[in-house]
Parts: sequence; structure tokens; C-alpha cells
Amino acid sequence: MTRLARDRRGNTLAMMAAMLIPLAGFCGVAIDTARLYVVKTRLQQACDAGVLAGRKFMTDTSLSNTTLDSTASAQAQTFFANNFRTGWFKTATATFTPTKTSNAQVAGTAQSTVPMTIMSIFGMTSQTITVTCEASYDIADTDVIFVLDTTGSMACLPQDDETTCNAYVGAAGTTSYSRPADGTASGNDSVAGYPGSTAYYVPEKSGSRIAALRSAVLSFYDAMASAADPSTHIRYGFVTYTSTVNAGKAIISLSPAYMVGGTGSANTQWNYESRYQTGTSNGQPTWRYQQLAFDVRNFVSGSAVTDPSKTTGATNRWTGCIEERNTTAGTTSFSQASLPPDLDPDLVPNSNIDTQWKPMWPELFYARNNYTSTGSSTSTGDNSSNPNIGSTAYYQAGYVSCGKPVARLDTMSRTDVSNYVNAADFRPIGGTYHDTGMIWGTRLLSPTGLFKADTAAWPGRQAPNRVIVFLTDGDMSPNTGVYGMYGNEYYDRRVSGGDFTNLKAYHNARFLAECSAAKARNIQVWTVTIDSSATTEMKSCATTTSQALYTTTGSGLSTAFAAIAKQVAMLRVSQ
Repeated sequence: MTRLARDRRGNTLAMMAAMLIPLAGFCGVAIDTARLYVVKTRLQQACDAGVLAGRKFMTDTSLSNTTLDSTASAQAQTFFANNFRTGWFKTATATFTPTKTSNAQVAGTAQSTVPMTIMSIFGMTSQTITVTCEASYDIADTDVIFVLDTTGSMACLPQDDETTCNAYVGAAGTTSYSRPADGTASGNDSVAGYPGSTAYYVPEKSGSRIAALRSAVLSFYDAMASAADPSTHIRYGFVTYTSTVNAGKAIISLSPAYMVGGTGSANTQWNYESRYQTGTSNGQPTWRYQQLAFDVRNFVSGSAVTDPSKTTGATNRWTGCIEERNTTAGTTSFSQASLPPDLDPDLVPNSNIDTQWKPMWPELFYARNNYTSTGSSTSTGDNSSNPNIGSTAYYQAGYVSCGKPVARLDTMSRTDVSNYVNAADFRPIGGTYHDTGMIWGTRLLSPTGLFKADTAAWPGRQAPNRVIVFLTDGDMSPNTGVYGMYGNEYYDRRVSGGDFTNLKAYHNARFLAECSAAKARNIQVWTVTIDSSATTEMKSCATTTSQALYTTTGSGLSTAFAAIAKQVAMLRVSQ
């Protein structure tokens, strides 16, 4: 008996027999818990898929009705079922209940019963898993500036090639219209293309590019509106551009002192290529043609001013288009660290005239013979060798164009947007200068610039997404005969410095420098070209090359704009 008591042989077998039941329990817990975890993960994924689909296909986003519409409910169930199939890990049932939340989102509860394997030995036959989920189909607060080419070629069809379009524009002539009142509460119509004044446009072909543009802008608006939460804030602004922009009212609404001749400005005169009467000869006035300084205070105020370059008593009023601030001529290289005043979207004007804007005054502008950079010439009479660029013929030819006033960022209804793009002064005429449009698009949207209050975060909200949608139908096409945002290309030479051979390159450099300035301020830039391809400049301007779109059809333009809106508005799982 003593030897038996000391004999340990076979103890392990006895111990294993004793531990078999708890070991089985430990294994069962590990195996079945792992099964429960995998099933729960899959159930959560299916729940998320269901509510995302439900929110995407929701047709009733009103806050008053808290019942999920049938379309959304059916899509939610379909996507849940596609992502969690009954029988997976021997699950016998799986239910999913989507609901509409009080803020017009979709929430869901999913449940499935998982049979136990080893743990069933211990009387635990099954476990019920429940998960919840919620989807938001919304956009962060977003500010969008449309920079839109409204030049003469926009009257052509989207599929017209350059030769066909140029031939049409050259032969079509122009039609006159009366400028409409601005109609905004803060507007000063006398400094925004005063109502009733005559302007001109190229008659649009049926199905024109600009007609497609009007539809595309509304498609963008609709896509954004369908994605937005009721609490989402969206603001829109517009810049229509040709060789200049109509930004006078926008500037004066900040401070008249930012304009030469504006109230409070230290500078009252600006130089125009013009003429003055030196006497008479044989009963005709004798004129001297040269650059002259004129007091522009009354002109900038919107008053009717007697034209000092004529003897007929004609009066002129400012239509709101501007000459840009000082720039660096004859260069294709700009540093973002030291941009000239025209390209610096954040520079606040001061008493230095180089930092201020000047009113365009075409009626004062005359060509002259024997041009030298500092000289002048004398001629008798106002004949064809010394034309007035502010005459009707030059407006009709697009050498001078002053389109629709820019619209600062603001909340806009669909009617507001439609009214802007369908207004009488949203018309095609003039030449293509992409830099003018981009300069003002960036200036209006910069979070650190003159108009930063317009794009500030809403109370209690994060900073908005900022987006420029830039639309054109062609390449840069500067012309030495144009009088626009940089004065007259030939006489003022503010961009070329006299090197007209590289005039296009100089303007492209300004355009790309301003694209870089926008992107440096975290502004998304999308470019859309009505052509068979996007130019190198449009690709470089866009935030990424995939954001440089193009099309040759009107429907394609609406598709492109809607696609941009959908990229800005992203579906997400909020819980």
C-alpha cells in the first residue's frame, strides 16, 4: 500500500480526464466567440450598405414626413440582403429594419441569430446579434464660384470646330439689348452696367454652347441640392469673363476707396490713351492724340459725365468693367511668395495707385498715329486713322466687351441661379482671356482675401469646402486691338511690355499663376472645356488632371457639371 501511494504513473491521464470538461468550455468560448465576432462584423457591413443605399435612393427628404419612402426602403433591403445571406455560418435568420431619422437621414437595425457549436454542449444553443447603423448623404458647407467664359464663340454649337465657329461669329453680326437692372438688395445699378444702356451680343445658334452652359449650371445646382442635408449651407457666386470682368459694383460694395476716383480714394485721376482739342483748322477741330490723365470721380460714382474727348456734348456712364491693378510685364514666371498686385488675391488696396482698380472708359480711348512709348502725334479731324474704340462698331466687333456683373458668394435658390444665367446680359461676345476670369474667381473665394467674410465658416461650423468650376470653350486668344482689363494691348503694353510675339504666353502665365494661388488657398479647381480635349493649361490649372473635363456635346456638359457636384457631395456612414 505504501508503494501504491507513492506510485505516480497514470496521474496525467486522470488529470486530463478531470480537465476535459473545462477545456472543452474554453475551446467552445474561443471558437464560438470568434464565430460571433465574424458574423457581427459582416452584419455591420450589411447594415451600413443598407442605410447607404437607402439614403442614396431616398425620394422624400422632407423633415415633416418621418416615414421612409418605399423606394429607399426597398433599396436598403436589397443591399442588406446582398451583403448578408441567411445560412452564412449557419445563421437561420437575419432581419434588417431601415428607418428615416428626424433630420432626413437613414438609420437601421440589423439582427441575426447564430447557432452555437461546442457551447451547445453546455446548454447555450444560440446567440442573437444586434447592430445599428446610420448613413448621411450630405455635403459639408460648400462655397462654389462659377467662372464662365461668355465670349463670342459661345454662340456656336458644342460640336463646331474652330473654323466653323469663327466663320459663324464673323458672319453673324451682333444684336443689341438693353442692360437689365441688377435687382439685388445691395446693388447699385448705376455702377453695375446701368439699366437701359445698350449692349451687344452674337446671336446664338439653336443649341448653342452658352445655352448648354445654362442647363449645366442648373444641373450642378440640382445635384448639389439633392445631396445636401437640410442643415448644409451652400453658397454660389459667378464670374463671367471675356477680356475683362464687370467687377465695379463688387469692389465698391467693399469700399469705394479701392477704386481710383472712388469716395475716400487718395487718387482721383487715371491715364487713358485719348485726345484733346488743340484748336481748329479749316473749320475742323485739331486734336492731339496721346495718353492723358482724366478725373474719374464723377464717372466712378455712376453719374452721367460729359465726354471730355468730344465736342458734341455726349455723356458717358460707367458700365462697371474695370482695369486691373499693376502687374509685371513681359514675364512668364511668377513667384507665389511675391505676386504683383493684379495676381495677389489677398492684397488690400492702399493709397498707392498700383494697388487700386480703375474704371474702363472706352469712350475716351482713341488710337493714334506714329506710336512711341512716350510720344504723341497730331492729326486733323476724327477720321478713320484715329478711331474711337468706344464707338458702336468696336463694341459690336468685341474689341470692347462688358458683360454681366460678377455675383459675390451668397445663398441662392434655384430661381436665383436660373435668373442669373438666363438674364438678358448673360450673352456671348468678346475675346478669350482666361487670366481675367481666374483672377476674379480666386479673389472672390480666397479665405484670406478681400472677400473673406463672404466665404467665412457659418456659426458653429467648420470652414466650408471651396470650389471653382472654370468653364471655357477654347484656348487663350489675346488681341492687340482689344481694350480690356489691362488697358489696350497695343498702346498700354502692361502685359507684353511691347513683345507681342509672346503675348499669349504672358497671359497663360498669369492664368496658371492664379490657378496656383487658388490651390495654395485650399480651393479645389475643376476645369471644363467644350472641345475634343482639354488644353495643357486647363489640365495644369485643375487640382488634379482627373478634374480637367471636356466634352463636345451639350448633354455632355450637363453630365460633366453634375459629375463635379457628385464628387463634391459624398455619401458617408455617420454611425
